[in-house]
Amino acid sequence: MSTIPPVLHRSARAITPHEFLEALQATCAPRFPGARGRTHRPIAVAVSGGVDSMALAYLCTKIRPTDQWFKVADHPVSNPIGIIVDHGLREGSAAEAANVSQALKKIGVKPNITRLRWADVVEPGVNPSDLPNVETLARYLRYRRLGTFCKVWQVATLLTAHHEDDQYETVLMRLLSGHGYRGLQGMRPATDIPECYDLHGVYQSGFVDDQRRENPFYNLRPSEKERKQLKRGLRDEIDPAVIAREVERGLRSDIGTAYLEDYDGIAKGKPAPPLVPLEIEDGGIMVYRPLLRFGKDRLIATCLENSIPWFDDHTNADQTLTLRNAVRHMIKHHKLPEALQKPSILRLAERCRARVASAEAEAGRLLRRVRIHEFGQNAGTLVVTLPRFYFPTVPRRLSASPASRRRRTEHYRHIAALMVRRLLSMVTPERELSQPGQLGHLVSMLFPSLADGTPPPEPKAYVICGVHFVPLIGDYPLRWLLARAPHVSNVPRPSVTFHELPFGRRMDKHPRGWKTQGWTEPRMFDGRYWIRVLHRLPCKLRVAPFEMEHHKPFREALADDQARKELASMLRRYAPGKVRYTLPAIYATLDRRLQSAAAHSTPPQLQLLALPTLGVGLPGLEDWLRWEVRYRKVDDEVLRLSRRGGRRVGRRELRARVRFWYRWMRLGWGRKAARGRAVGVRRGRGGAVKAGGFR
Repeated sequence: MSTIPPVLHRSARAITPHEFLEALQATCAPRFPGARGRTHRPIAVAVSGGVDSMALAYLCTKIRPTDQWFKVADHPVSNPIGIIVDHGLREGSAAEAANVSQALKKIGVKPNITRLRWADVVEPGVNPSDLPNVETLARYLRYRRLGTFCKVWQVATLLTAHHEDDQYETVLMRLLSGHGYRGLQGMRPATDIPECYDLHGVYQSGFVDDQRRENPFYNLRPSEKERKQLKRGLRDEIDPAVIAREVERGLRSDIGTAYLEDYDGIAKGKPAPPLVPLEIEDGGIMVYRPLLRFGKDRLIATCLENSIPWFDDHTNADQTLTLRNAVRHMIKHHKLPEALQKPSILRLAERCRARVASAEAEAGRLLRRVRIHEFGQNAGTLVVTLPRFYFPTVPRRLSASPASRRRRTEHYRHIAALMVRRLLSMVTPERELSQPGQLGHLVSMLFPSLADGTPPPEPKAYVICGVHFVPLIGDYPLRWLLARAPHVSNVPRPSVTFHELPFGRRMDKHPRGWKTQGWTEPRMFDGRYWIRVLHRLPCKLRVAPFEMEHHKPFREALADDQARKELASMLRRYAPGKVRYTLPAIYATLDRRLQSAAAHSTPPQLQLLALPTLGVGLPGLEDWLRWEVRYRKVDDEVLRLSRRGGRRVGRRELRARVRFWYRWMRLGWGRKAARGRAVGVRRGRGGAVKAGGFR
């Protein structure tokens, strides 16, 4: 425990509860604006025992006394829960965790101590402290323990005590490491919990199960009072005579073709049976950093003014242990140039955040001009028509400069790369996407007018970030199919295994009397699908990609010719070409006890049982196996575009376009307009500068 208070600057003052609530409100924006949660729920606070986390824990106890109905994210706040992680890397860590727990109890925070399990990542007999990457492993285990704890306690908000000085150190470290302006933004105030990508209900998942509960965490259903008000409002606005005329007029008209989809699918041929769209996951645990606007001196002043004890970790002073400790020692014991001091670095980070936000907003506006024909989450495909790019019309003195044109081209290439990254995120199996600068060749192929001085490549299949770009030749304008890239032969296939029904549940029973163990926990497959099963089979189940050698036996095992034709039409329609061999398939593995002793060294035999995303399985399989597949969380804006069918051209706009092109091509207006513009430029009639973009 710290006994001698450090010397503070006379301007440092304690953080008031109202200041903290304003910081929380600015940091913890609603995740689901339509949520109507009225139940007070706890929030979790990661407490290490230092002055930062102890000040945060104390301020969290002042939320409800200050504002009883204050909301963090989507729900009112009750008492906080403190999570103390015992790393177990040095002697006495358990006693230190117990001391922190006692200190939390005194200030009104419910403490919980969790210990890291190093056996999950370290071989037996190895001391984790001797490993060179001990900090990375500790971060991985720490966040997974925090995420698991929050899931068990049904907590969706995790607060950490990163403050302004930590932000300064982070940006300075990244600057010294050579990061670009995107990396110099620093830590985000709100982000999904890291290192938990395969934990359902922790990372970007759990929303579907939550909505099925009787008392969901995110309550999107209107209350009885709201429903009554809505009924009264509708009753006052309804005119029975108008409704009767509209119904009569609608019965006379041919409304059967009013809502036909104008897109006929990826592949031509006989229509395929419709698929039940997969549910798309959302939710998970969010990490918030509400103290990023406060310096450490104010956190110390908060603890001193309110008599809050804290505990110093002597390893933070070891400058040879981590890069952060070395940077912290350099800042404390050396006078840095003004450009590397805290005010300058924080202003740099703010400018970088503003630049990134401006570019992302421009890319979002251009994304609305992308026509999304279909988003097939059942096969993980996306069919789009990309907009044409045009350069702005500017006076010659501004546009004739090669340097000016080069700068504008580079800017638009960057915006186009950001837009392509958002499309990639819809179907990629990878967690990390390529940086915009690594998408140069793809941008040149997708947008020939933005080619950087070289002839643009012809449209052809291209693979990046695990996504296969395939041009649908013959369509005008050109459409692109985005799908998961085919699996490479020298890379192991993604696989998920579910255990067989225990022998104790099958012993001395007829197979018809075998009872299941209930639904399994959803597992992540191929970075795209959450899959869970309910089965009573005496063998292990494996979820792996659909393989070519299993196609014919599976097709022949179907019930009749009609089922075989439907399977062929669904594969042709929803998963053409090699896309079908990236679909998840459920296999049964042959029990090794049934194989010969000489075959123990060979891999088990696989029997294809079902293609779960297509809803196709062997006859009679529903009595033994059920499955549920959900698609991972995707970009909401792209998803809204796909539901609207992209931007469609109405009849009036279509007629106007036809007239325009007729006059342009047949009446010679195009040549006259071109001569007029040329004369206007020569005479200096450049006019207003128009912004370039996609259309």
